[in-house]
Amino acid sequence: MYQAQITRTSKGAIIILLDRSGSMAEETLFERRKTTKAEALADVTNLLIEEIINHSHRDRYIGDYFDVGVIGYSDEKATALLGGGMHRIVDLDAMNTPLKNIQLQRTLPSGAYCSTLVDRRQWITPEAKGRTPMGDALRMAKRMCATWCRKHPESFPPIVINITDGEATDASREELIKLAESIKSVGTQDGKTLLMNIHIISEYDNISESLRFPAEGETLPVNRHAKLLYEMSSPLPEIYNIPIMELRGGTPPFRAVCYNSSLGELFSLLSIGSLNSHQIL
Repeated sequence: MYQAQITRTSKGAIIILLDRSGSMAEETLFERRKTTKAEALADVTNLLIEEIINHSHRDRYIGDYFDVGVIGYSDEKATALLGGGMHRIVDLDAMNTPLKNIQLQRTLPSGAYCSTLVDRRQWITPEAKGRTPMGDALRMAKRMCATWCRKHPESFPPIVINITDGEATDASREELIKLAESIKSVGTQDGKTLLMNIHIISEYDNISESLRFPAEGETLPVNRHAKLLYEMSSPLPEIYNIPIMELRGGTPPFRAVCYNSSLGELFSLLSIGSLNSHQIL
């Protein structure tokens, strides 16, 4: 299980769920600069799409190796971004996207920092308004996964990444766990859908209780939201053991959940959840 290689006839699928509620207007630090969580999350999502495109480069063309979906949730409902539904990575690359000038921080061999201004493509724009209808987003993700798995029965199963800074306003704890289980029950011949939950913090949050891919039996923060996200998340297959041990140490098996994550480390967490463990042929 979880051994299928990613090829043009056995694609991969990544679905990202973005909390775009009003609290995402709070300030945070990202790439050593002050910004809102909404802006940083849009930047990270755009960077991930760009990385998937880069991974799909083959000589002079983009290989049709991935399908990507992005779901934003705010106000009273979830919305499929990128024009709706799942999109082939070749189509995302062909989109006429605006550019945004972003300042990136690099660490030199000496340990000093240097800043570089780069133009980044923008598939996703920031938004922060209203409530947190996470339940509706999970239902939409389930439908996307089920449709995709029927079309790609021999592929590596979909990876769903839910990024939030708060609790759902449209579903109880029991309902969220049930919705998560429904997503994790859908899969391909190679395995069930993997659901990863990442809780992010603002600049002013207390990060004394943090959690990154906990091992089985590891003590969880004394926080009901952390425990809920843990229960919602998938146990990770063996293919993720090495990159997670390199990130945080510990002994597998690990759970696909991160709590009180800074925006600065979010991209590395997303990469572990999407690309690093798959060989693209």
